[in-house]
Amino acid sequence: MKAVLEHTIERRLLFHEADPAGIAQFHQLFAWMQEAEQSFFRSFGLPVRDYWASGGKKQLGWARHHAALDFLRPILVDEKVAVRLRLLQMTERTLNFEVIIEDGSEVKARGKLRTICIQGREDHFKVVPIPKIIRDKIERGR
Repeated sequence: MKAVLEHTIERRLLFHEADPAGIAQFHQLFAWMQEAEQSFFRSFGLPVRDYWASGGKKQLGWARHHAALDFLRPILVDEKVAVRLRLLQMTERTLNFEVIIEDGSEVKARGKLRTICIQGREDHFKVVPIPKIIRDKIERGR
């Protein structure tokens, strides 16, 4: 992989995503992290339904090996933030991201996400190498 790849989505904190004080509930930031990851794959022309929900014998997925966020500043109802993924490393089987959630002037949360490529169906999964078609697209940077 030549350079660090970044992918950003924008989100606005909705009322139902906040606690009674109007502050983002912690689990919502993890959901945004997953939305950004899904958008990252779509940006390479790799729609989730074609690779993860295919129903075929070679159904792929990305298991969370590690996900962590440090909450630095509150995100308030109706506040708009950017959720930025930076792909720091791609190994044979994993993608390692830095996650930054910011409003343009302040970093609100910072963390890490490590996903492992898996293959299987229902309750039987195994760790597999990242398929060449996916690896090539990521290495080319789209």
